[in-house]
Amino acid sequence: MKSDVDKVSDPLTPDQSRAQVMDAGREVVTTLDLHVVDGAFWHASCNDQGDPPFRGQLRIAYPAAPTFDDSKAQIAQMTDHLKASGWTGDPDFQSHGTVLQKNNVVAVFGPQNASDPNPEVMFYGECRDVTTTKETKGQPEPVSLP
Repeated sequence: MKSDVDKVSDPLTPDQSRAQVMDAGREVVTTLDLHVVDGAFWHASCNDQGDPPFRGQLRIAYPAAPTFDDSKAQIAQMTDHLKASGWTGDPDFQSHGTVLQKNNVVAVFGPQNASDPNPEVMFYGECRDVTTTKETKGQPEPVSLP
């Protein structure tokens, strides 16, 4: 039986997996003129064992809307704007948030909730980094986006 690593036909380097989600994050922030209050990047395993392959993941947080209803409307407006810029829905990605994808990166707009002061957008790259390991994945690192 083939391992997950053996199934990756066109691997990405750790730098490429990082660039994949960072570029998508920059595009979303720029397109929406989104004020980012916090951002973090990390490499995440694509399986429950923490083994390769890995993918780049990015989290950006932005200011909360005054109410949950305002947040829903804000997310709808943001995703409509992104769809006009080439992002599409991704019916295969299951989430409680609003899911878009472009260039093989998935963006999930999480619903605003009472336990987190800022809503977030999570970016998930492709599971094609076979170089990163449990030992080399590192810790989440703060990032700045325009």
